[in-house]
Amino acid sequence: MLSPLRTLELLLIAALFSCASFAATPTSGSVTPTTGSKTAWTSSAFGATNGESTCVEGTTCDSFTLTITGAASSYNNKYVNISIAWSLSTNDYDLYIHKGSLTGPVVASSTGGVPQTGEGVSLSPTSLGVGVYVVHVVASTTVPGDSPKGTAVVATAPITPPPPNVTPPTYRNYQSPTGIGDNSGEPSIGDNWNTGRVMTSAVLDTLRVSFNTAVSPATATWVVKNSPLTSITSLDPILFTDRKTGRTFVSQLAGTTSLSEFTDDDGTTYTPSQGAGIASGVDHQTIGGGPFRVCNAQQKSQNPTYCATLTARGPLTSYANAVYYASQDIGLAQMALSQDGGLTYEAAHPMYTLAQCGGLHGHIRVAGDGTVYVPNKNCGGTQGLVSSKDNGLTFTVYKVTGSTPGSSDPSVGIGSKGRVYFGYTDANNHPWIATSDDGGQSWHNNQDLATRLGIKNAVFPEVVAGDNDRATFFFLGTKSAGPGTGDDTTTIFDGVWHAYFASTYNGGQNWVVVDATPSDPVQLGVVCTNGTTCPSGTRNLLDFNDVTIDWHGRVLAAYTDGCITAKCIADGNNSTAQHTKAQNDGTTKASIIREATGLSLFQKYDSTPLKP
Repeated sequence: MLSPLRTLELLLIAALFSCASFAATPTSGSVTPTTGSKTAWTSSAFGATNGESTCVEGTTCDSFTLTITGAASSYNNKYVNISIAWSLSTNDYDLYIHKGSLTGPVVASSTGGVPQTGEGVSLSPTSLGVGVYVVHVVASTTVPGDSPKGTAVVATAPITPPPPNVTPPTYRNYQSPTGIGDNSGEPSIGDNWNTGRVMTSAVLDTLRVSFNTAVSPATATWVVKNSPLTSITSLDPILFTDRKTGRTFVSQLAGTTSLSEFTDDDGTTYTPSQGAGIASGVDHQTIGGGPFRVCNAQQKSQNPTYCATLTARGPLTSYANAVYYASQDIGLAQMALSQDGGLTYEAAHPMYTLAQCGGLHGHIRVAGDGTVYVPNKNCGGTQGLVSSKDNGLTFTVYKVTGSTPGSSDPSVGIGSKGRVYFGYTDANNHPWIATSDDGGQSWHNNQDLATRLGIKNAVFPEVVAGDNDRATFFFLGTKSAGPGTGDDTTTIFDGVWHAYFASTYNGGQNWVVVDATPSDPVQLGVVCTNGTTCPSGTRNLLDFNDVTIDWHGRVLAAYTDGCITAKCIADGNNSTAQHTKAQNDGTTKASIIREATGLSLFQKYDSTPLKP
């Protein structure tokens, strides 16, 4: 985050140059298949932006058109390495490569932060094809006088940064005290960055958790803070905290409507809400929020009709952020916008039809530029990402290339500059995660994390991101093969489930995977995801968990603990014992895992590491 003085400085400088338009010098170049073939340019971009989608072409970003000539087969075992470099480590530029034109898909990107002085990517023309590529340089936080120098060179080895030399993070488990949170399947969690308090909700209970960091390790105080409307009847509960404003929404599905209230004081008082848009769905509700999408000056001049739509769908009260409610019907899913902080909602708009997506959707995430995302586990035979760029009015469905449908709802985390991290379980119940830098049009670094620790089954993927290059993927996993999420009738599943966290500090190129509960199993036997057909004691964890971060970038995850007695835990730690539903407690105990040590998801705090 920029300091107020730094922000003012950049705004003043940008104002001085606002009437001028600059471009890369030269504006274009080409390379041939010959090793060492090279072209170079100088970028003119400067200023400050919140990612590529908000930059102003010719001012805070500029383009260099690169033509890769020859036949694709001539580049076998060769790469086109594209890089930019500058002098001052206090400046920060980002690099995006579009195929075909500036509006084409992003096929590669590099968006590290200070204090580095360069960004670089590698293209494989053999797989991506030859032809035109647009190299887009975006000024993230910069001042004039330190123009990046760009090069594109044909080489026999790609730019491959080594895995980050980081100590794996550690985690501490906090279980709710006896009598609190004893019926807590599919929990939600939110963190109020203004107060430091954590809110979590499941079934009928809304709980406030305060961590005392004056002692080490920190201790937790759990307090019941139920909402009057949402603590009576439960169908599908959900909680969402707008971490910037501190407002927490608590909701219970009620057919095509929702019983909902919000609190601005962490559960001390509640305000009733309309809860949902008219004609919403009857299942799988979700609430999310974040900035309204707005146009910059360049966009207003180029597309006034679109920008007028955004203005009409902007805030109507002093509450600055948009709030969205979405839910699922038998054949489609709908979303409704609130322009008054969640007090009222418009009529719901369809996100997709049954012909587009047939799986259950995950939870709403809103990017810093106001783009709204909802993941889905089956859109035409792959995982899918539903996106809206007009504040929830219309939607586009993107397929996650190379993925297969799974049994759990997928999840997305959005980096500070718009990078999408898509976490899911595939048809084999392995935990996978992919990244996109163009809102889902194209996907990179799609990785199976099961091989890291010998995981054979995973369930409940949840993702959160901080800086653009940092994210954490939370899921439950077991090293036992077989039908770990089935109905447990044909073959009784024998397995021990633990809570796992996978973290990246270089944009999804490498992931550090940690078992956060190595001696405290979450569940024994099957974690059934087949709904009402699940046998007794196997459906206790219900449909999902949740993950968030605090103001420091510390990861916190809410989960349901199905194995809490001394006998169940001992059986889980005994490799020679049985680990089936017969040995499982089948409990639904509210629990939170809190990152204790290691890097947070905000690089600016690396010099002040986390404390337990």
